[in-house]
Parts: sequence; C-alpha cells; structure tokens
Amino acid sequence: MNDPVDLAGTDEPIYVGIYTTYRHAGRGYVSVGFPVPQGTFTATLAPRNGPDGALTLSSREPGHPGHYLAYVDPDSRELTALEVPGFAESLDVQAAGTELRADHAFSLFGFPFLVLRYTIRRKAPDRA
Repeated sequence: MNDPVDLAGTDEPIYVGIYTTYRHAGRGYVSVGFPVPQGTFTATLAPRNGPDGALTLSSREPGHPGHYLAYVDPDSRELTALEVPGFAESLDVQAAGTELRADHAFSLFGFPFLVLRYTIRRKAPDRA
C-alpha cells in the first residue's frame, strides 16, 4: 500500500464520506453523507441480519432509508432537499475466515448498474 499523500493544493479529487448512525422509533439506521458542489448527497440505509451471520445494509426498506440530495442556492442561500427516487443500494457484509467480504450493489429504477466487491484483511502486526 502506498504512503498517504498530501493532496492539498493539487487538482486531484479526494473522496470523502461522513458516516453516522441514529435511532428513530426503536430502529437503527446508517447514514452516509457525500459532499457535492453547493450541497450533499446522503444515503440512509437500514441494517438487518443476513444469512449465516452476514450483515445487510439496504435502502430498499420502508421509512427513512433512501437517497437524498440537498442543495444550497449560492445566490439566495435557499436550501432545497429532495428524495432521489429510483436509486437503490444494498451492502452485504460477511466474515470469511480472517477476512471481511462485501458486495455493494447499486440499481436505478430496478436495473442493476454497478457492484463493488470489497475484501478487508487484518493488517499483519508490525515486527519492529
């Protein structure tokens, strides 16, 4: 893995997500906010138990889960917040031996368009 690089003052994009959890009416949610010009894009996902100890986070649940776009007009400073209908995602996470594996699937109006697959391994101890 490469050492971290200072991207300040460059034209290189930086990916940022702000992850939070909250409870409403006895139900837990995970909410992730991503900055966009003059606003934010927020994905709110509901966790549930999957098969064989897996964890599923999904925007395809009734209530709070979904995708939302908030925009601040640069001239009037008015805030507009909209639900983004038709956009859906699910993240399935499962332990596999000493790894965590995840499939992160996205769809638009029911049509799948992207699946990201992650594998996370514990870092080996530093033997200095």
